[in-house]
Parts: sequence; C-alpha cells; structure tokens
Amino acid sequence: MRRRGWKRPFAGIAVVFLGGIVAAWAAAHEEERVPMLVTATDIAAGDVLTDTDVRVVHALGVEALDLVPADGVVGATAAVPVPAGTVLTEPMLADTTDWPGSGQAVLSVDAPPGMFPVSAREGAPLLIVGGGNGDESEDGELLPARLHSVGDEGELSGSRVIELLVDVGDVAEAARVVNEPGTRLALTPGQ
Repeated sequence: MRRRGWKRPFAGIAVVFLGGIVAAWAAAHEEERVPMLVTATDIAAGDVLTDTDVRVVHALGVEALDLVPADGVVGATAAVPVPAGTVLTEPMLADTTDWPGSGQAVLSVDAPPGMFPVSAREGAPLLIVGGGNGDESEDGELLPARLHSVGDEGELSGSRVIELLVDVGDVAEAARVVNEPGTRLALTPGQ
C-alpha cells in the first residue's frame, strides 16, 4: 500500500486561500460607482423639480460629466425640456435669477387650432409668419422665436395659450403679428 503525501492537499488549500486574497484586493480597488440623478418623468422647460421627478442611479465612468449634485435638485428649475430617463447635468437647470435672459422676452399667445405645428415641442425654434395681408412684419422679415411652453387645449375653443421666447427688440412687432388672422408659426431646423 502506498501512502499519499501531505503536500498536494496543502498546496490546494494554499491556492484557494491565495485566490481569495486576490479577489478581496480586486474588489477593494474596483472603480467607485458615482451617484447621479436621472429624470423619472418628462420635464418641461420652466418646471420646478420635485423629488418625484428624479431618481438616483449609480454608474461608472461619469466623473467627466457636469452632474447635478443629488442633494441640490429639489426646487431647481429646468432650463430646457428633459425627457424621462435622461441624466441631469448642470446646463439643464436654469438660473432663475436672470429669466428670461438678457435681450429676451416671453410673449404669451392665445393660439387657435392650426396656428402652430402639433409636432413642435418645448424648446423648438419657430418662425412667426404673418397672416392678414401676407406681410410677415412691417419690414418684411420673418420673426424668429422659440417655443417656451404649451398650455392645455381649451375644451370649447380648441385654442391653447403658448409662450414664445423672442428678442426683446422684436416683442412689440411679434405681438402685433401673432394677433393678425391667419398668422402661423413655422417649425424650423434646430439652431
């Protein structure tokens, strides 16, 4: 009868023990996950964020993004429309101390059905195309605007109140043109 040596079982135990040490070291030196905020719902430009609008997720390799701190978002105002599932970054939040921005004005318009494209979303660039006698404005120029917000459709009239962001120098002319019968807002490519 042959006797088995004690060296092989001892070597096996040593290899398992060494593997455990290497695994523990690797786990301790793994890249740290960073908490970041993701929108839980669609957020319109100008909405004030609540804790139900965002959720915290942890991710790797996002240190270079200008992330919003997880503790400072409630009560902030969205500067742009943000779809659900989007990572929140600082440029997406508005500094409400300077709203509207320098040289800009917000124009409220009672928009009848057909005045602006249904596909236009908040933040979309538009051109104000005058109705009536066909003049776009007194000097014949199309007036640029940006769709800031869209109100709910009226039950009886079908019209909606929309807000347009226009240059402050064009606000009087834009207000005159949007009140002309037949005025339309044309959706233009992003700028």
